[in-house]
Amino acid sequence: MKKRKRINILTDYKRKFRLIIMNDHTLEERISIRFSALEILSIVFCSGLFLFITFILLVGYTPMNQLVPGKASRSVHKDLISLVLKADSLEKMLLENELYLNNITAIVNGEDPKNMKVIKSATDSIVDLDISFKKSIEDSLLRIAVESEDRISINTEVNKERLGLENILFFSPIKGVVTNSFNIKENHFGVDIVAKKGESIKCVYDGVVVISNWTTETGYVIGVQHANGVFSIYKHNSILFKEVGEYVSSGEVIAIIGNSGEFSSGPHLHFELWYKGISVNPENYISF
Repeated sequence: MKKRKRINILTDYKRKFRLIIMNDHTLEERISIRFSALEILSIVFCSGLFLFITFILLVGYTPMNQLVPGKASRSVHKDLISLVLKADSLEKMLLENELYLNNITAIVNGEDPKNMKVIKSATDSIVDLDISFKKSIEDSLLRIAVESEDRISINTEVNKERLGLENILFFSPIKGVVTNSFNIKENHFGVDIVAKKGESIKCVYDGVVVISNWTTETGYVIGVQHANGVFSIYKHNSILFKEVGEYVSSGEVIAIIGNSGEFSSGPHLHFELWYKGISVNPENYISF
């Protein structure tokens, strides 16, 4: 009985059918197709197998495999991870530079900077640094007393900081005559240097420009943030050659001496050197 049923089913699949397409008006036969169910199934199976093999080849051996989720190449994954890390680092660097710039601008304008939050690299955690730039009477008296002592003394924290600066080889910003020296009592936190007209002003140490603008009091001002908490500022220039965000090397020309600003009484450079938020006497570290 089973064999008969199988034979009957196979016979049904092999049974031929004819598809005829005729002209409706003339009844003329136009197309005649003779087929069986087995032939139709075979055609469908072969077509599906062909499409499947074609898809496998395209996905396995052509760039189309990157369009399939989870099939992207390892290089693409590495590039994506690298871009994410760079974007994260750039975001932190921009925030850090913005915080530095705000406090340095406050110093230039004679204001008291606020405390800062320094954002470290992506592998480090965020650390709050309670850095106070406000100079108290006690601090001023201490620094005056220390400056009157021998520079090689290491009995105070201030001298330790000075020792850190002495390990840095500064480039002279300009060669000239110092007409007004560093004097904390008179709130003169830098030195005034007179030089030839059109003399170039050079960066004293490698760093990044964080200030490059015009102020009413000090004219064209440029400030450079260096490593290890060192900051240098150059005032009363006639021309600025660098913009905020540019990297400058030691000895690179950044401005031209001038007489800009209300606080200027003649062509000269007012140069200030700061170390970890404290103004220091540039003549202790640079020969003008």
